[in-house]
Amino acid sequence: MIKWLNERTGIKDSIEKQLKYPIPAHANIWICFGGLAFFLIVLQVFSGVFMMFFYIPIAEKAQDSIKYLCNSIPYGGLMRNMHRWSATLIVAFLFIHTVNVITRRAYKSPRELNWWSGLLLLLLMFLFMGTGIILPWDWRSYWELVVWADWFGTIPIIGEYLIIPFISAFTIGKSFVIHVWVLPAIVMFILIFHLRMVRKLGIAEPL
Repeated sequence: MIKWLNERTGIKDSIEKQLKYPIPAHANIWICFGGLAFFLIVLQVFSGVFMMFFYIPIAEKAQDSIKYLCNSIPYGGLMRNMHRWSATLIVAFLFIHTVNVITRRAYKSPRELNWWSGLLLLLLMFLFMGTGIILPWDWRSYWELVVWADWFGTIPIIGEYLIIPFISAFTIGKSFVIHVWVLPAIVMFILIFHLRMVRKLGIAEPL
């Protein structure tokens, strides 16, 4: 079966090629945090898709749907905790990864695009957390929305004019669409580009 599948897709040869990819002599534990963050993103996708089958993006039903997921669905609580704790770890790992890039001066030529795409991914992770925290619509979600609105208000000149439109346009459904469809599509595109650049240019050597 594997031979038949490999003849038509080349999947076995592709996996073997990846496994034989040489590891740089200067590699150490600090360069692993980018890969660990990628692994956690995969966990986010897996657990997020699972929760999508049970979550209801309506303010009156959102919290009850999460309680049902955690208390009545087998492994539902595990999936939710996996999702929220891996989200926290992603930010921590990306912060360590960013510090490592800075100390190695890996943001310099010819890796500028790696650097900017990585910073953009870090920013998008914060947006993921912001839109995700709102979805349960409990007291934490309410105050998260208040913090976001207050942050908009701090923008010079136009900030105070953005608060009312921001609050007026907010719905759980819109936050759900952004969290589940818009942000993942953007992250997938940038992440593929980022990984391709890393493969092309390799890992920067230490100073």
